Amino acid sequence: MAELEQRNLDEVKALSRDEAVEIMRQAGIVGAGGGGFPTYFKWKNPQPNLIVNCTESEPGYWADKVLHREYFDEFLELFDAMKTIFGIENVIMGVHFKDEEWFSRYDENADGLYEVVHVPDKYSMGEEKTLIKNIFNEDKGKWVPRRVELPDGNKRPGLPLDAGHIVNNTETLLNIYNAFFLGKPVTTKYLQVFGPELELELFEAPLGSSATELLELAGVDVEAEAGNLSVIDGGPYLNEMGIESLGESDAYVRRTTNGFLVIPKGDASKEYANIETRRPEGVTSLVGKVSGVSIPLGGRFLKPATPLVSEGEEVSFGQKIGEPVDEGFSIGVWSGMDGPISSIEEDIVQISGGAVPREEAKAETEAEAAR
Repeated sequence: MAELEQRNLDEVKALSRDEAVEIMRQAGIVGAGGGGFPTYFKWKNPQPNLIVNCTESEPGYWADKVLHREYFDEFLELFDAMKTIFGIENVIMGVHFKDEEWFSRYDENADGLYEVVHVPDKYSMGEEKTLIKNIFNEDKGKWVPRRVELPDGNKRPGLPLDAGHIVNNTETLLNIYNAFFLGKPVTTKYLQVFGPELELELFEAPLGSSATELLELAGVDVEAEAGNLSVIDGGPYLNEMGIESLGESDAYVRRTTNGFLVIPKGDASKEYANIETRRPEGVTSLVGKVSGVSIPLGGRFLKPATPLVSEGEEVSFGQKIGEPVDEGFSIGVWSGMDGPISSIEEDIVQISGGAVPREEAKAETEAEAAR
């Protein structure tokens, strides 16, 4: 089995397809755009076209665009490697017209490695089929079919692979880069914390971090606002209720959490479809700054991994705490912080302690954001 370890470009290109797929599985990579489908399974059946979903459609979101700015060279290396490993013919970046200037560096440096296609700005709830239709425009032969007939006569909804495509979003691909080149598993999530009365903060937060704690680090006076606010896991359109009443319950950063939208309790999230947020200066890391995490061994599509740790055991950041099982979809699970295992219940591993004091963390976060 290929190990998670640092590799240069030539070493990554030398990976077999099976090795690359297994690295994705062990690293714990799923669709970070919100779908959560296990990425390794998509790449078991490579297709001619890799569609890079750069159309971060939720109003107010900035994370994917910032990641493309900060990791430009890394994405180019990954595109090169993925073409070699999986025999990809075309890497196509779907970019909104409104973001054309933001992605101008990609336009200027394509050089045959990839191409940039600008698509309508209309919100499409991250729908892969709509993105593909917009990219290929009048070439209906490359659109995803509505239905596919199965050998037994039944039909299923069409998938991108039925038209020769695999779609991955920005953060998913960055996680693949980290696994292939840096030997780094998924331990954190990029997400924005924002709201009509809350200036946007872009965080890299350990998986399983408390939403309430992130709000405090973003400047919300949770005690004063208790009972007045709701926290939406997602954006104005595509979301789930995170915390219905702030101060009375909590929510946690999942592998598919892209934002925490903070709105007055009782308001509908779609009322904020026209929300505007300032461009963040960069990403503020919360690694080592949260007081605890609750990390799921499974997930929406995932069978729980087998825990490799016991209650009371001390673990460190980046330590493997769950081994994927062979049945169904399952991925490796890794610790996002230092500290003792406080409990393992209902396929959730809780880790506590090991962080700097909360007030000190808040001060560090504010200082980093100011820089």
